[in-house]
Amino acid sequence: MSWTLGLQTGHEASACLLRDGEVIAAISDERLTRIKNDGGKYNDISINWLLNYTGLQRQDLDHLAFLYTFFPEKYFYRESWIKEFERRISRTKKAFSGQEDPQMLLGNFLDRLAKEGKKFEDHFKQADFLRDEGFGLATLKFYDHHTVHAYPAGYFSGFNDCAVITIDGVGDWDICHTNGLYKDGVYTRAQMTNQQGASPGLFYSIITKMLGFKPMRHEGKIVGLAAMGDPLVLREAYRKALRVSADGLTFTSDFVGREEPENERAAYLAEVSAGHRREDISAAVQLVLEETVLEVTQNYLKKTGQRKLALNGGVFANVKLNQRLAALAEVDSLFVFPPMSDTGNAVGAAVMNWLEDPAHRTPQAPLKDVYWGPEYSDDEIAAYLQSQGLPLNKLSSEDLVQRAAQNIHDGKIVGWFQGRMEFGPRALGNRSMLARPTKSDINNWLNDRLDRSEFMPFAPSVLAEHADEIFIGVEKARHTAEFMTVTFDTKPEWRERIQAVVHVDGTARPQVVRADRNPLYHQLISAYYKLSGIPLVLNTSFNVHEEPIVCAPPEAVRAFVEKRVDCLAIGSYWLTHT
Repeated sequence: MSWTLGLQTGHEASACLLRDGEVIAAISDERLTRIKNDGGKYNDISINWLLNYTGLQRQDLDHLAFLYTFFPEKYFYRESWIKEFERRISRTKKAFSGQEDPQMLLGNFLDRLAKEGKKFEDHFKQADFLRDEGFGLATLKFYDHHTVHAYPAGYFSGFNDCAVITIDGVGDWDICHTNGLYKDGVYTRAQMTNQQGASPGLFYSIITKMLGFKPMRHEGKIVGLAAMGDPLVLREAYRKALRVSADGLTFTSDFVGREEPENERAAYLAEVSAGHRREDISAAVQLVLEETVLEVTQNYLKKTGQRKLALNGGVFANVKLNQRLAALAEVDSLFVFPPMSDTGNAVGAAVMNWLEDPAHRTPQAPLKDVYWGPEYSDDEIAAYLQSQGLPLNKLSSEDLVQRAAQNIHDGKIVGWFQGRMEFGPRALGNRSMLARPTKSDINNWLNDRLDRSEFMPFAPSVLAEHADEIFIGVEKARHTAEFMTVTFDTKPEWRERIQAVVHVDGTARPQVVRADRNPLYHQLISAYYKLSGIPLVLNTSFNVHEEPIVCAPPEAVRAFVEKRVDCLAIGSYWLTHT
């Protein structure tokens, strides 16, 4: 038996434990610290949770798989050239001022190391780190950002032989995009974009910030606004800020090669966007992103002859882009790794480490689920409820399902807290807030209730056996739709019936729920179907705006006490305000 710890200490920090190639547990720091997108430092809070969950000790781990992200400065050899770099990372050091043990962003060393003909590992005090952290005789390896994105996309797709494309804001060596092939457990990179001023992810984030939202967090709001605008008003102007390179396989812009490419690109976009409606701005950035990514993807698929496509990286959180990719004539099947942002890199690093051994490169089944986080027993839940002076109304699973379904049918908001927490950005029926999908006005008053400002409707969780009755084009993205990573057009006859989960452009972002993946959640939706004739419920993440999804009973109960939900099904217990 082999245990591998994957760790990502940068933005959206996370940790993962792999046992013989299988994810046993994974969690993001934010779910434990309750700080949205927490990261940017070496913090063992997630490591400690993993070890506590599995009953392991640090010395039981066989392999450590890390990225070039944040680690304590004391583990760096202090050669003279490092002092030159300290000026380049001053903002990083300032961000962590006041700490006894300053953190260093390892990625800042990579360019200089390459120029010096040196390896990063030669400048990291590995033995000291392993000793101080109690990892015993474990091997320790570092992996680069975009290769770590690529491996889990191929590994969990179930394809075994596919094209893999990764796109985000930026990773190591200024890489923001890669094309490659995954076959028999081996990924081979073919092309990459690594020029400042050419990043598709930063292009989108510039617009996010320009419109007053938080970049690297609120890009989904732009996706929602885009459906309400005219993309042609600014399309040609925006194509100067992102277009396909002459080779047809990478990205570029008019700002590549400038002295400050990203700053100049941002200034240009602000100038040409001045005076325009935010809906038109959003529509234009969405269209240009779609057109450029589709062109690169089509060209790469034609070049390789591949018809199966696996995706990873923060740009593929864009569900409308993913819909258009799935619809390409060159694509037979699409998979998006569900934790597609940097938080998924803990899993990717562990997988990459596992696959270094050729004996481990066996065909992999498609990803079953991402219920990799904490779970709480009825005894733990009961103890907390009693400590808060709340009644203990324990129900059988059948009665709990019926009670929840009836309340949803009656127009109530039900907090649904069951089993192991989801890993990644989506609530997939274990930490969800549920409502009936029939009235569009629920989007406004539920957003008000949760202190949210969203421009897309909430998502539907639909019974797998009914997905094709309601949505168009499911077949090519059926597996990835289990993780709410792609939109589909809604059939016209259903749009009015489920208007709360259909956007103004007729699309919806469903979670396809299988009975063998999440039996209790499937039973709940089935019970609602019997009451309403509608085989889906409205599902939104169980959280208040700008807070992480609830993880433990105290957060769920607080939401109930604050009347964010009308009812709470937490384990076998049922709470209601009426």
